[in-house]
Amino acid sequence: MSSLTWGVAAALISTGALAQPVTFLMQDSQPKYFLDNAEQKGLCGDIYHALQVKLKERQVESEIQQHYLPIKRILATVEQDAGHVFCGSGRNEAREKRFTFAQVPVYHVSNVLAAHVSDKFEPQSFNDVIKNGNPVGALFGTSSARYLKQQLPGLVNDSFKDLNTPLKLIATPPYRLRYFYYHDLGLNYLVKTMDLPLKVISTKFRTVPQWLIYSNHTDKATAEAIELSLRDMEQSGELARIVSQYIY
Repeated sequence: MSSLTWGVAAALISTGALAQPVTFLMQDSQPKYFLDNAEQKGLCGDIYHALQVKLKERQVESEIQQHYLPIKRILATVEQDAGHVFCGSGRNEAREKRFTFAQVPVYHVSNVLAAHVSDKFEPQSFNDVIKNGNPVGALFGTSSARYLKQQLPGLVNDSFKDLNTPLKLIATPPYRLRYFYYHDLGLNYLVKTMDLPLKVISTKFRTVPQWLIYSNHTDKATAEAIELSLRDMEQSGELARIVSQYIY
């Protein structure tokens, strides 16, 4: 084998030939993921498809699972299985011990309020909400609800275990709830698709990054391919273009 041929072969061995295959996991959370939409795969679904192209250029095989998994199962799988990847994770100290967080955040979400479309008052701060004294709904067990309780002591109703119930309470008589607090990615989608007299108030009360995570057992070549591919998407503007279709 000539030195040139051997050099090409060595380059392939150092990237894709030694890399593990990548498996992208899907959560039943819209509009992060859509299984049956021919035009859009969801925010994270579209990111996965773009990453697949970049990984293939680096000779790394990948697949996107075509079924939803509950979030606890997703996190357990990423923790245990090399090469498994999930898009759209919050970040905290406990998760940093369990997973590897990609260096580039994939998008940012902002906490906002949903209200009845005819509600003329739009709070500009938590103080405005406190002055009104109206309870604010939040989703049970979420970091958003915990944060909101710190800002609005005694004014948070976080008994809701689904998103449809509180939004219907806002939209329909006898209007038992004035506001619901959630991230803009989810509320923009729900207000657009639920066919209820609702709006999303423009005030952003908190903005946090969301991350792509992968297993700590992932080999170095695969991890490097994931990081470089995501960095390429950021620098080319491709990542921002995908995000702008869902967060606005």
